[in-house]
Amino acid sequence: MWFAIVSTFLILIILFVCLQIAFSIVLPKTRNLEMTRELELKKDETLFDFYDNYLTKEKNIKSRYGYNLTLYYFLNPESKKFIVIAHGHTYTHHGGLKYARMMADYGYNVVLYDQRYHGKSGGKNSTLGYYEKNDLYDIISKVYLEFGDDIILGTYGESMGAATVLLEQALDKRVVFCISDCSFFSLNRLIKEQLKSRKVPRVFYPAINWFVKIITGVKLEEVSPIESLANSVIPILFIHGKQDKLINYQHSVDMYNSYQGKKELFIASNNATHAYSFFSDNEEYKMTVKRFVEENVNEEV
Repeated sequence: MWFAIVSTFLILIILFVCLQIAFSIVLPKTRNLEMTRELELKKDETLFDFYDNYLTKEKNIKSRYGYNLTLYYFLNPESKKFIVIAHGHTYTHHGGLKYARMMADYGYNVVLYDQRYHGKSGGKNSTLGYYEKNDLYDIISKVYLEFGDDIILGTYGESMGAATVLLEQALDKRVVFCISDCSFFSLNRLIKEQLKSRKVPRVFYPAINWFVKIITGVKLEEVSPIESLANSVIPILFIHGKQDKLINYQHSVDMYNSYQGKKELFIASNNATHAYSFFSDNEEYKMTVKRFVEENVNEEV
């Protein structure tokens, strides 16, 4: 009798823990725009001079799933080159602002946006790239519709945003290059590594995966950037910080090693933690990106 009661109680505790972990993945507590602005200003107090002076327009488009996606344009009328930038988990488009300013300096029109369930955009949950890849595809379609079929367009993502752009490019022949900063190799690999680092028994994984599936309709193993690279050939720049404790830099190394298309790898040092390579190794970071786009984008377009 007592054994059955204790066993049931332990099972309920385990399921509760697994549910909370699932919530942290797909229903995380997100930062609002005010919070992310403040966080980015702490990293670079000049960053929002660019934002406030060069934001051309803000617009909403409808996702194929029915919610709004908010887009932010930084336009250069003299250029036909475009970059669409996707931010990371729990953040907003402000996380892509540092890259936006850099790419604008390199002659690009820039489109930032808030991913589903983040910032001003709608959506009931986050899937760390699964549904987000289709949102990005539709955003790119809007950019082509608005600015013409003769533009040349690449994508750029950080963390979850990097996973999103890698997943999306497999569906979209219009994308001519990708820059992936600190993506995960696959979501199931990442979650298993995080469970291990937090000393959560790996046997919890199936229940976590089950809860994620119930909430989103997506299994963790279905979010797999490495699989999206199997038949791709476009130039991809993989970037990662060597001191990244959230997503180990080996994720990008392994994707780079397996990728058969034109590729480049930049592992940032100088205490480059998660999503901090741009600030930690700034000059080499910018030179690497500049060289990559100059070598892989037709400057006459």
